Amino acid sequence: MILSASWRSLGSIDPARLRRIARLWCIVAGILALLYLGRQLSCGMTDGMGHPFGEDFINFWSGARLAATGRVDIIYDLARFHAFETQVAGAPIDLYHYSYPPVMWLLSAPLGLVPYPLAWALWQGTGWTAFALAMRRLSPRHGLVAAAALPAVLINFLGGQNGCWTAAMLGWGLILLRDRPRLAGAILALFVAKPQLGWLIPLALLAGRQYRALAAFVLTAALLLAATLPLFGPDAWIAYARQGAMLKEVILEQGSGTWHRMLSVFVLVRHLGAPVAWAYAAQALASGAVAIMVARLWRSEGPTPRACAALATGVLAGSLYVSDYDCVMAGLAALWLWPAAGPDLRGRIALATLTPLVAAPAALASGIALGAGMLWPMLLGAVFLPRGAVRG
Repeated sequence: MILSASWRSLGSIDPARLRRIARLWCIVAGILALLYLGRQLSCGMTDGMGHPFGEDFINFWSGARLAATGRVDIIYDLARFHAFETQVAGAPIDLYHYSYPPVMWLLSAPLGLVPYPLAWALWQGTGWTAFALAMRRLSPRHGLVAAAALPAVLINFLGGQNGCWTAAMLGWGLILLRDRPRLAGAILALFVAKPQLGWLIPLALLAGRQYRALAAFVLTAALLLAATLPLFGPDAWIAYARQGAMLKEVILEQGSGTWHRMLSVFVLVRHLGAPVAWAYAAQALASGAVAIMVARLWRSEGPTPRACAALATGVLAGSLYVSDYDCVMAGLAALWLWPAAGPDLRGRIALATLTPLVAAPAALASGIALGAGMLWPMLLGAVFLPRGAVRG
C-alpha cells in the first residue's frame, strides 16, 4: 500500500513540471558526465584507480580490434586480454572481460578499425542518436527530451555500455513491424549478439502471427551465426562457451563483481540467501510468467503499443542476466504507455525509469538486489491496461 501510494504520487506530477524536471536533469547529467570523463583521463586513459576511459567500452573495442587483426585467440583468454587492455589504457586497470559471443565481433568490427577515442565517440554518439530517433518517432514532441533525460542513458554513458544500442534495435524493430516486417525482423535478429535480452522476441512474433518478421529474424540470425565460422572458426565458440560458464558461476551464482547493478529475480533470490537451485527455480517461474503474459497479449492484439510496451518491459523483467544500463529500453515502454496512463500507471512508469538510479545504492545499502522488483509494476500495468486504451 505504501509503495503503491508512492508511485501514484509520482504519477500525479503535472506534465509541465515534469518537463522542467527532465530538462534540469539533462543539465545535471551532462555536468556529471563531463566530470566523470575528465577524471578518467587523470592517469593515462584511466582514473588512476583501475577504471579505464570509457569503462566497459574498452571490452567492445578490444574485442573488435583483436578480431579485425586476426588475434581472436586472445579475446576469451582473461590474462592475455587483460594485458592487451592495460596496454590500451596506458596504466594499470581492474580485470575486465569479454562476455559476448563471436557474432558481436562481426557487428562491432568497424570500431576496431579506428583509434580507441574515436571509436568511443562513435559508439556513444551513434547509439544514442539511433535510440533518440526511435523515441522521437514514438513521441514527436517529447521523445528527444525523454531520450536525454532517462537515468539509464546516463548510467549507460558512464559505463560505456550497449543499452542505447539494444533499445534502438528493439525500438526500430517494433516501430517498423507493421509496415516493413522483413526489415523489422532483420533488425530484431541483431539481438543474437546479446541473447539474454532477445529471448522473448521470437515468442512474441510467433504469438502475434508476425510470420514474415519471424522468418526474417530466423534467417538473419542464422546468417550472422554462420558467418562467424569461416571468419573466426568453431574454436571461438568453444572458448566463448567456456568463458560464459565461468562468468555465470562467478557473477550470477557467487554474486561477485557488479551484482548490485543486476535486476534479475535470480540475483534477488540468491542474495536473500537461497541456494543456487532455488534461485534458478524462481527465475524459471518469473521468466515463464513473463512469457505467458506477453504471448497472450500479442496473440490477442498483435503489435499494439500496449503489447510492444509489455514486450520491452518483459524482456528486462524476465531476463536471467539484466543490468541497470539495459533499462534504456524501458523508455520505449514509457512512451508507448504514457498517452493512456492514469496516475497509477504513470507512477509505475516513473518507478521503472528511475530504477537505474535507485537499484545499485539500495542493493549496496541492504545487501539485497531490490531493483529486481522495480520493473514488474510497469509490466503488470501494461498487461492489465484495458484493451484499446492505447492506440497506435
